[in-house]
Amino acid sequence: MESIKLYRKLLESSIDRLKEFTTNFPKQERQFIFDDLNEVAFENMYKNLKTVVPRQQLFNQVPGLEKACRGCWAFYFNPRNRSAKFLDIKLGKLFENVLKDFLCSIGLQCVRSEDLGFRKNYPDLVLLTDSGKHLAFLEVKYLTAPFLKVFEKVPGRECYEGSTTLDADVKFRTQKEIVEKEINSPVYYVYWIDYPCIKGVFFMSSSEVFSYVDEKQLEWTRKERDGDFVNADGKKLKVGHTEKVYLPLLKMRDFEALVQELAECYKTG
Repeated sequence: MESIKLYRKLLESSIDRLKEFTTNFPKQERQFIFDDLNEVAFENMYKNLKTVVPRQQLFNQVPGLEKACRGCWAFYFNPRNRSAKFLDIKLGKLFENVLKDFLCSIGLQCVRSEDLGFRKNYPDLVLLTDSGKHLAFLEVKYLTAPFLKVFEKVPGRECYEGSTTLDADVKFRTQKEIVEKEINSPVYYVYWIDYPCIKGVFFMSSSEVFSYVDEKQLEWTRKERDGDFVNADGKKLKVGHTEKVYLPLLKMRDFEALVQELAECYKTG
């Protein structure tokens, strides 16, 4: 399948860079790999799955999934995100840059929006023509930790499909206003998902995302953690985001569709 081929190429082209940068970050044992389990999971837990089912019902369809789930729970069920927020930001920028470089390698001219002088809260990446015309914007997120207890907190959801987190606070509302009032090109919310089971690049258009958020408003407010705060001028400031919405993975499109959509922007732009 083309989406799997694209993801393998993305991973192969960036694996040394990713491992070097994350040397001192705690990593789950299945992070930065894509093997037979992941290929079958992509097919049976995303591509061919029509409705959300409890993850345990998928054990027989995906060999090795039960073992992977045990390792996932053992690693991610412990408290995390105690690191300084600026480290999380640096890590996020790494994955944005890796995806940008990969898109350039397959013939799509892509740059960081901040490098073009766009202000804070603009989407992360911009697709350009040779003349500098803006064809599309991408908001990029890398996720490796599923929301394991989402089935308890948001009834009807499961960790493999309902962990596609989106901050539903003032940051999101600010970006939504920018997209709707200032950007005249397509905008896509792109998720690089690296769970122990599901892996790949998935996306939704901004209109689809905004419609979902308008419908759900707020699905979960997580507990505050040490890493959500910084000290500034003797005051404790909250910089982490705790109000969450979880985009439905089964309604997102895959890597192949993203590349096709971006290529189409050149034809119509």
